[in-house]
Amino acid sequence: MTKDAGLPRRWVRATWGGWLLGIPCIIALALAGEAVGIGGSQVLVGAGMGAGVGFMQGRVMRGVIGKAAPWAAASLIGLALPFLATDLANIAGLHPAYSLHLAVATGGLVVGAWQALLLRPRFAQAPVWIPASLVAWTLAAGTTALADVSRYARWPRGLAGALVYVGLIGVGGLVLGVITGAVLGWMLRQEAAA
Repeated sequence: MTKDAGLPRRWVRATWGGWLLGIPCIIALALAGEAVGIGGSQVLVGAGMGAGVGFMQGRVMRGVIGKAAPWAAASLIGLALPFLATDLANIAGLHPAYSLHLAVATGGLVVGAWQALLLRPRFAQAPVWIPASLVAWTLAAGTTALADVSRYARWPRGLAGALVYVGLIGVGGLVLGVITGAVLGWMLRQEAAA
C-alpha cells in the first residue's frame, strides 16, 4: 500500500472541513472589514472561503507536492480575485451586476489554473485539474443558490428552516471535495500506471 492510498478520502474530508471553516472566516473578515470601513466588500467573501479551503487542502497537499503554503495561497488569492474585481468596478462607478455564482466560478477557474501549475511537476495530467476545479467550485456555489431558494420556498420555517439552509450551504464543501477528490484519485492512478 502506497502513502497515497487514502489520499482521495483525506482530500474530501479536508475540503469539506475547509469549506465549513471558510464560513467563520468570512464572518471574521466581514467583522474586521466593518471595523475598518470596508464591511460590504465582496473580496472578504472570496478571501474567507479561499482561506478556509486552502488551509485545509494545503495540509493534505504537503504530502503530494511537498509544500502547503503555495496551495493555500492559490486558493485564497485565486478565489478572492474575482470578488476584488467586482469591488474595484463598484469603486470605479461601473456597478456591474453582482453574481456570487459567477464570481465563484471565475475563482474556481483561477484557482484551478494556479493549482494545476503546482501539480504539474508530479502529474502529467495536471491540466485536467483546471476544468475539474471550475466545475467543482461552480457546483459547490450552486448549493448556496439552493439554500437561497429554500428561504423563499414554503419549506420549513424557524429552526428547521435554518437547519435546511445551513445544511445546503455546508454540502457545498462536500461537492467540491468529491469532484476534485475523484480527479486527484484518477491522477494518482495514472501516475501509478505510468
